[in-house]
Amino acid sequence: MHRDEGRSKHAVKAGMDHEEGPVASGMIDPDVDLDIISNTYRAIVDQEAFDAMIDSWQAKLGRIPDDEKASKQLSRALLAQLALARTTLDGLDIPAENDPLARAVQDVPGPALVLSPEGRVVVTNTEGASVLGARQGSFLDLDRIDPRSLETFRTMMRAANKRANRSQAILRMSPLNDGDAILAESWLLTPKIEGAAFVVIRSLEIEWTDRASEMLAQAFGLSAAEVEIARIFFRVRDVAATAAARNVSLLTVRTQLKSIMAKTEAPSQVELMRILAMTAGRAIQDRQGKTDTWRDPLGREEVLNLADGRSVAWTWLGDPNGRPVILCRGLPMCYLLPPDSEGQLRDAGIKLLALSRPGFGNSSQHPNLSPLEDNLAALRGFLDHVVKAPCIAIGLSNGVLPLLAEASLRPDRFHALIAIGYTGVLDRSGIRRLQPTQQAMMRLVGMLPWLVDLMAKQAHRMIQTYGVDWYIERAYRTRPLDYATCKDPNLAPFIRNACSHLLAQGHQTFVRELLLARSDIDPAIDTLSVPLTWVAPKEDGVFDETSFRRIERKNPRIRLQPLEKAGELALYQQTLRIVDLIVDTAKSTTFGGDQTFRPSL
Repeated sequence: MHRDEGRSKHAVKAGMDHEEGPVASGMIDPDVDLDIISNTYRAIVDQEAFDAMIDSWQAKLGRIPDDEKASKQLSRALLAQLALARTTLDGLDIPAENDPLARAVQDVPGPALVLSPEGRVVVTNTEGASVLGARQGSFLDLDRIDPRSLETFRTMMRAANKRANRSQAILRMSPLNDGDAILAESWLLTPKIEGAAFVVIRSLEIEWTDRASEMLAQAFGLSAAEVEIARIFFRVRDVAATAAARNVSLLTVRTQLKSIMAKTEAPSQVELMRILAMTAGRAIQDRQGKTDTWRDPLGREEVLNLADGRSVAWTWLGDPNGRPVILCRGLPMCYLLPPDSEGQLRDAGIKLLALSRPGFGNSSQHPNLSPLEDNLAALRGFLDHVVKAPCIAIGLSNGVLPLLAEASLRPDRFHALIAIGYTGVLDRSGIRRLQPTQQAMMRLVGMLPWLVDLMAKQAHRMIQTYGVDWYIERAYRTRPLDYATCKDPNLAPFIRNACSHLLAQGHQTFVRELLLARSDIDPAIDTLSVPLTWVAPKEDGVFDETSFRRIERKNPRIRLQPLEKAGELALYQQTLRIVDLIVDTAKSTTFGGDQTFRPSL
């Protein structure tokens, strides 16, 4: 087995090596090393330089042997400069957001969100989540639309799908706490490519806080009574309503407003309202521009807290009392089956448990353990305390690795396994067909993990700056089907939520996933006694049926099922076929029978 096939012949360290790696004895390679150094520094701030950095590394890796001594071929000067770049990157602030969807919910202190053309939340700020109950990936509850604005909202949604002629509107939104309706602006945000548009909803309201009252009193010398009049007037925007709320006469309010206008030098009530809005906005400026943290789009997340301090989170789809089937995601931007599949799962009596592996979402990560050990500890805790019985388990990409490792030790845990998508242990030759960025990172993480940590941190910075589209361009632009899937605005909520799920705890999860992919569990394939179906998408850029079929000769319990018209994002592209396979597998194992295989999906 060659090392360029992604297999580590020695145990992976528990944590990433944050030193400058082993002592390098290689000579500097001027025409490539200088390019690597230059592009590494540029990639900190220049989104295009990341590609040039990967190209430079590809050239470098092509000149050195791929064995245990490969890291010694890198010069001390090169590693020293890259370590300095890492120090530079560590000292920089998080960059300003340039993702157009994320920017649409920034710089507004009230609730703001963006909807897909079918009405799912693509992105929301913290106020949108708390005030309107918006969750990324879920439909916006129509109860949050004031009845007086419901038809206008529906017209905007039709316009997003090019079935109406309207580009903006004013809506009234109903908060969760049954408070006063919130005025909001709404407009269409059209993606770069032709097609349906996104719908932006942003509050026009600004919350009045105690800090705003303090600022008004200190800046203009208003009395406590005048501050209270100003606060009420700002909220109700009417003199008579202010008098009623204050329980004083209309004349008293008019007199106090005149005094306030004189002190603030506001020539009119309109100008006074502008001053009050500026004050209120300044008082909560630190709350602006904050997109909401990752949340379970189904609103069903549960967390298991184990005695050793480990937290294992999961959510579910289907029948709440159904037969458990575990789903473990991998690096691809798939976290859940689309909720549209829930009815089929419910009818089949299946409860699909989507497990957040260590570092994903709200499941804790334990750097003192190797990635494989960390994953096995979480999986075992989940099986012992939540599932409590033999089950079917599905692994997406490298999400199948801990399942294989556990099945090789405890086959009684599982009735059957399903692998969806490619990972190295299934066919090592496929590593050579990965995208250049994946190839370079897979090789480097086995040599010097801290270098890949630097690259992952640069990539994370670019995603923070330019949004998930920056990653999509680099991951899928050479794969037409996956690229088209990513550009579907109705799938944007799921893809963005899956990206947030991966990066919820930082870029280290990505690096540890690469280390996990190099785990030497190949013997588990030969000894596996549990039926395994490998669903292999034919348009993922790695598929090679002749090569993939070799696994069936290694172990008769394993069957390959090529999946037509599917790529890395198969869960979104062939949802019904995958759900059919899950249901069929569950039925075939209900009474302990053998799994029934079909030649192709």
